Amino acid sequence: MISKSDESGFTLLEMMVAVMIVGLTVTTFFQLFGASLRLELRARGFDEIIVRGRQTFACLQARDLRKDEFPWSGEIENFSWSLRLEPVDVKPEVDAVADGETVSLRWISELYRLVFVMQDRERSGRHLRLVTYSQVKPGYFTDEFKEEHQ
Repeated sequence: MISKSDESGFTLLEMMVAVMIVGLTVTTFFQLFGASLRLELRARGFDEIIVRGRQTFACLQARDLRKDEFPWSGEIENFSWSLRLEPVDVKPEVDAVADGETVSLRWISELYRLVFVMQDRERSGRHLRLVTYSQVKPGYFTDEFKEEHQ
C-alpha cells in the first residue's frame, strides 16, 4: 500500500518572495512618510511668512503714507520687509471725434500701486510679495514725495 503524506506549507522561495514584497511596501511607506514630513515643515514656514506679511501690510495700509514717520522698510523677528509706491500709467487725455463732435476724456484721479516685499533672512528662498492699488485725487502726493518713494 502506498501512503501519501499530506505535507502542506510554503516553500522557501514563496517565503522569500513574500518577505521581499513586504519589505518593498514598508520601504515605500517610510519614504512617503519622510517626504510628507519635509513638505509639512516647508509649508509651515510659508504659512508664517504669509501671516506676518499680511498683518504687517494691513497695519501699513491703515496709516498715512505721506507722514514723515511712516516706515518704508523694517524688520520683524527674522523677516525684513520694504514698501514701494509705483505710479500706474493710465490712458492719457484723449480727444475723440464722435459724430463730428470732439469728446474729451480725462481721468479725475491718479492710480498707484503699493508693493510690499517680505524676505526671510534665515532662508533666502522664502519671500512674499503683496500688491494693492490705490486711487487718489491729483496732487495727493507731491512731486518731491513721488521721487523719494518710487
